[in-house]
Amino acid sequence: MNAVHRIAVYDLDRTLLRRPTFTLFLLWAAWTGAPWRLLLTPLLLLAGAGHALHLFGRDRFKPIAIRLMLGSHLPAGRTADLAERFAAWRVPADVPPGARARVDRDRAEGYRLLMATAAPEFYAGAIAATLGFDAVVASRHRRNADSHWLPALDGPNCYGAEKARRVAEWLDTHTPQGARHIRFYSDHPSDAPTFALADEAWLVGRGEKLARLARKNGWHLADFETDVFPD
Repeated sequence: MNAVHRIAVYDLDRTLLRRPTFTLFLLWAAWTGAPWRLLLTPLLLLAGAGHALHLFGRDRFKPIAIRLMLGSHLPAGRTADLAERFAAWRVPADVPPGARARVDRDRAEGYRLLMATAAPEFYAGAIAATLGFDAVVASRHRRNADSHWLPALDGPNCYGAEKARRVAEWLDTHTPQGARHIRFYSDHPSDAPTFALADEAWLVGRGEKLARLARKNGWHLADFETDVFPD
């Protein structure tokens, strides 16, 4: 009899970490490596406003923002160093106690840990490694002939239905045979397609609005700031 594959899937922003990482990483990386790029922050804010007003989607906004703050190409070695330093800075300060407890519990119970995030792969991988995750599914970016990262996405942004597709693809590749038990944790209803893949769906956050949403969809509710092991 094949063993049951146990997989715990975690969103990143506002789930594993309290604060969203994308703009923070870009500003921190600019300050660290090329402070003059901070003079372009008004253009970044303008692009962000265009996205917020639905003038264009994330697939367009993210390459614009990366180009403004990091440049037209990102040398692989320098980018890896920035990602590792960013992860070393944010993870100790920004992981809520409930998230730490859940990750530790899932690991102790034999679950493989998969991070699934819309964040760029070039820094999401460093955060996943710092947290001791086994694998990461993130937004892919193109690379040039010299293996430098480019601002342009390589395929769709790993968000919503695309995230669910990528998680399902990972599961089919890494657990091709045998039964599965999937836990999925996320703070946002946009992850409903991935919640639908899970045997245990955990909506992370607090407040009556989220509680109603969890009840309506049959999801569990967890507050990682206060509930270390919610019922």
